[in-house]
Amino acid sequence: MRQSYSIDLIAIMFSVGCLPLMFLASLPSDKQWYLIGSLLVILSLFRLIKMGNVLLAINVLGLGFLWSTQYANQYLNSIEPYIDKTLVVTAQVDTIDTHLDSAERSAYYIKFSVIDIADSDLSSTFPLSVLWSDRLTPKAGQIWQLTVKTRVVHGYLNEGGFDSQRFAMANKNLLTAKLINANLLDDKLSLRQTVADRALPYINLFSYRGILLALVLSDRSQLVEQQRLMMMQTGIAHLMAISGMHILIVFYFSFFIIKLMTFVIPQRGNNIIVISLVAWGGALFYAWLTGLNPPALRAILALTIWIYLRYRCYHLTSWQKVNRIIAILLVFDPFMILSESFWLSCYAVICLIFLSQWLPLPKFSRRKKRYYLFRLLHLQFGLTVLLLPMQLLIFQGISVISLLTNLLAIPCITLVTFPAILIALLASIFDLFHLALWWWYVAETSLSGLFYGLAQFNLGWLTVPADFYLLSVSGWLLVIVIRTECWRRFNLTVGIILLMLACPLLQPINYQWRLDMLDVGHGLAIVIHDGRGAILYDTGAQWQTGSAAERVIIPFLQRHRLTVEGIIISHQHNDHIGGLAFITRRYPKAWLMSSSNQLANRYPCLAGNSFSWQNLTFNVLWPTKLVDNAQNQDSCVVQVTDGQFSVLLTGDLERKQEYQLVLNYRHKLASTFLQTPHHGSNTSSSYPFLYHINPKLSFVSTSRYNGWKLPSDKVTERYKTLKLDYHVTAKTGQISLFFNNSTWQMKTMRGQINPKWYHDWFGSLPIYE
Repeated sequence: MRQSYSIDLIAIMFSVGCLPLMFLASLPSDKQWYLIGSLLVILSLFRLIKMGNVLLAINVLGLGFLWSTQYANQYLNSIEPYIDKTLVVTAQVDTIDTHLDSAERSAYYIKFSVIDIADSDLSSTFPLSVLWSDRLTPKAGQIWQLTVKTRVVHGYLNEGGFDSQRFAMANKNLLTAKLINANLLDDKLSLRQTVADRALPYINLFSYRGILLALVLSDRSQLVEQQRLMMMQTGIAHLMAISGMHILIVFYFSFFIIKLMTFVIPQRGNNIIVISLVAWGGALFYAWLTGLNPPALRAILALTIWIYLRYRCYHLTSWQKVNRIIAILLVFDPFMILSESFWLSCYAVICLIFLSQWLPLPKFSRRKKRYYLFRLLHLQFGLTVLLLPMQLLIFQGISVISLLTNLLAIPCITLVTFPAILIALLASIFDLFHLALWWWYVAETSLSGLFYGLAQFNLGWLTVPADFYLLSVSGWLLVIVIRTECWRRFNLTVGIILLMLACPLLQPINYQWRLDMLDVGHGLAIVIHDGRGAILYDTGAQWQTGSAAERVIIPFLQRHRLTVEGIIISHQHNDHIGGLAFITRRYPKAWLMSSSNQLANRYPCLAGNSFSWQNLTFNVLWPTKLVDNAQNQDSCVVQVTDGQFSVLLTGDLERKQEYQLVLNYRHKLASTFLQTPHHGSNTSSSYPFLYHINPKLSFVSTSRYNGWKLPSDKVTERYKTLKLDYHVTAKTGQISLFFNNSTWQMKTMRGQINPKWYHDWFGSLPIYE
C-alpha cells in the first residue's frame, strides 16, 4: 500500500512540477537550472538518511520543473538556427492531398517533415509548413528537394484573442516557409495517401464531404464556413475534431467486431488480452491515418497506458489511473501542458469521475426504458455544468443550447455517423464498391439529419466577459454542497462562498479611461474606452477569409464588456476601414466620423471641429475639407485629451501634411502620446513634426514580416535621435495606456498583461529579415 501511495505521489507531484511551463514569464537560465538541480541532489541525500514523503514530493516536484523547462530550452535551441534562413532541404510530404482540383488552387500550406538540410547536420526531423505555389501537387509520402525561405510562425497577441503563439509551441510547429524552388526526388506514395485515394472518390460525391474528411483523415481545411459556424454556435465542434472520444470509439468498435469473430474460434483462442491488443491496433491504425496529430497521439498513448494498467494493476481507482496517465504523458512531451485540447480532455475525464462518484444517478430499474434517457440527461447536464470553467477560459463563451444539441449530436455521431464511416472506410480500402457507397450514404444522411435538427435549435453563441469566469465554478461547489450536505450546518460558509464568487462583479474599474492599440498585423485599430462604452479609431483590415474586426476587435470588446458608441475612420485604405461593415452590423447604433463624404458620417472629420465624450475632448486637426475617397493625405487627425494627458491619432498622415499641421498649430500639437503615422514609414514622422509633438511615448501598429519592412530603419533612428520612447505591436502585441487623475501607465501584452516565456521568445525575434 505504501509503494502504491508513493507512486501516486510521484505522479501528481511530477505533473505539478510541469505546471510552471504554463505561467513562467521566462525560462530559467543555465545557472538557475543547475542551482535548482544541485538543491534537489542535496535534498535527495537527506532523504536517504531520513525517509519522508515531504522530501519525496519536493524532489519529484523539482524534477518535473527541471525536465519541462530543459525540454523547452532544448526545443527552442534546436529551432533557432533555421529561422529567417534560405535553406535547401530534403523533406517528406506529410499532408494528404484531398482536394478535387489541386492544380488550379491558389497558394496553400503543405506540411513537410525535414529529413536533411544541405551543409548542416540534422539531429532529428522537424515539421515545416511550406506555402506551396508550384504547379505540381505534392502527395503524402513523396520526397522533395526544396529551396525555401523560412519564417517563424507569427500571429496576433491581444486580450480575448486566440493565442496562436502558444498553439504553435504546444504543437511544436514553429516554422513556416516560402517556396523558392522544388524538385521531386521520389514519387512513392505513403500508405496514408493510398488509403485516402481509395476513399476520396466516394467522399467527393457528398455535400458533407468537409465533415467526412475531418472525421476520416482529420482534414478540416474543406469545412464549409456555414457548417463550421453552426458547429461552434451549437457547441458540437468537439465531435468533429479527432480526439480521445473518436480513438475510444474505434477501440470499442474493433473490440466488438473481433469479439463477434471469436465465436468461430476455439475457446482457448478467445483471450481477452489478445482481443484488446488487436482492438488497440485498430485504434492505432486510425490515429496514424489521421496523421497522429497531437490530440490523437495523446489519446493513443493514454489508451495504451490504460490497457496496461487495466490488465496489470488490479486495485487502482479511476483517480489513480488518470493521475498516472497524465504524468506519463508529460514525461513523453511536457509541451502537452500548453495544449488546450490536452486540458479539455483531462478535465472532461476528471469531471466524469467526479460526477459519477459525488452525484451518481439514483438507481432505476434497468428494465425501464427511461433509465437510459435519464442516464444520458444526467451525464450531459453534469458535464455541461462542470465543464463551464474550462469552457470559459478557453473559448470565452458558451453555446446557450449546447445541452440540447449534444443530446442530439452525441448519439447521432457515436452510434450512427462514425461507425458508418469506419465500415465505409474499410469497404473502400478493399474496393467493395456497393457496400462502401451504401455506408458513405448512411453517414451523409445522418449528418444531413443532424444539421437539419441543429438549424432548428441554433440560437447563437453567448460570449461571457472575464469578470464572470469565477462564477463558473458554482457547479462544482453545488455538487460538493449537495453531496456533503454542508448547507444543513454551515449555511454561513455557503453564503460566504457565494459572496466571494460575486465579488468580481462588484470590483470597481481602476482607471478613468483607457486606450488600447490592438495587434492587428499591418493595419490600425485603437479602442478608447472607460470600461463601459468605447470609441474605435479605425477597424483593421479585411481579407478573403475574415477580418481583424472578427478575430481581434470583437473578442477584445466582448472580453471587457464594451459597447461601441462611435467609430472614427482615418481614411479608406483596407487596412484601416476593412472591418467597418462588420463592426456596424454588430453595433448599428454607433455613430461614424470620417473625412470622406461618401460614408454615412454623423460627424464630419474637419479641422476645427470638436466634441466631448465621457470627460474626454476630441479635437479634429486635419483635414481641412472632405473628399470622395479619403487617402493617406486625407487622414482624420484627432487629438484626444482629458485636460492633463493627450493622445494624437494620425492614421497614415504623410510628411507634407505634417508640415502643414506644424504651420497651423505649432506648440498646440504637443501631445503626451503619439500614434506613429503611416506604420512608421519614411514618408512620415518628419523631424519638425516630432519636435513639436515631443511625445513621452510613441506606438506603431505593424506586422512581423510585412512586405514594406516597416517600421523604417530611418524612422526608428529618428526617434532614437530625438530620445523618444517607441513601441511596435509586432514585438509587444497589444499596447495599453491606463489614465487616472494625475498618473498614466503603459502595459503591453507581451510585457505586463500576459507575460509568458514563449511570448518573450517570439518577441525577441527580428520583425523582418
